[in-house]
Amino acid sequence: MNTFLLSAVLVLAGLLAVHLFLVSRFSRRIATRVAQLRQARPALVRADLPEPVRAFALRCGAGPGVRTARFRQVAEMRLKRGAPFQEIRATQHIALGEPGFAWDAARFIGPVTMFRVIDAYDPGGGLLEARLLGSVPLAAKSGTEIALGEALRYLAELPWAPDAILGDPAIGWRMTDEGRAEATLAVADQLARVTFSFGADGDIETVEAKNRPAFDAEGRAATYDWRGRFWGYRQFGDRRVPEWGEVGYVYPEGFEVYFRGRILEYEILG
Repeated sequence: MNTFLLSAVLVLAGLLAVHLFLVSRFSRRIATRVAQLRQARPALVRADLPEPVRAFALRCGAGPGVRTARFRQVAEMRLKRGAPFQEIRATQHIALGEPGFAWDAARFIGPVTMFRVIDAYDPGGGLLEARLLGSVPLAAKSGTEIALGEALRYLAELPWAPDAILGDPAIGWRMTDEGRAEATLAVADQLARVTFSFGADGDIETVEAKNRPAFDAEGRAATYDWRGRFWGYRQFGDRRVPEWGEVGYVYPEGFEVYFRGRILEYEILG
């Protein structure tokens, strides 16, 4: 092997080693988040819930003493406004007795991980981080506004965590109208607030929030109204949750869905 080829091989080997190291470190950070969620306080049975909220949680199989739910999903997601949907696969862990979740998602082409994302929240704050090929940083966002946005996501996805509806004492609940309930969560000096609507059968069908932190087409900080819907409730083991959900922003030009996901597996981890 001549000197040039040897040098090229050594450079490639070095780049591969760095890539594998960064992939492993990112994976360990995600695993640490998940491990913390699995040690969350167990869910309770609250006595202060509005009756439609309580009835929904119980009908979905919620009970006390459980700490974490996990589900796997296949989804379509727009990476920016107006872009085509891309298929992703994700695993999400949700704390049930206190606020918290970790969404670990990736886009694959064949065996190659094109990008990997961690979207997470716990009482310490929020995190959104994306990496090309699982190693090269694309975006890393945290801070007050990200924490508020992630707390809103935690609340909005409560139909996928009925045990948290029944037993997370950090969530405030009140009926705002017949068939509509507001859920709130304190985030530093702010209050995350979403409103759910119930169908005639008592299931949660839609969710909406005002002024969720986001980014405009130029990447600048902005706020937009945010809304989504759930459908296709089905039984996964001991829990009944919506198989499908989607969410989008109300831009000045109109509403656009940016995420649509389907639950493939759902389980309570204990």
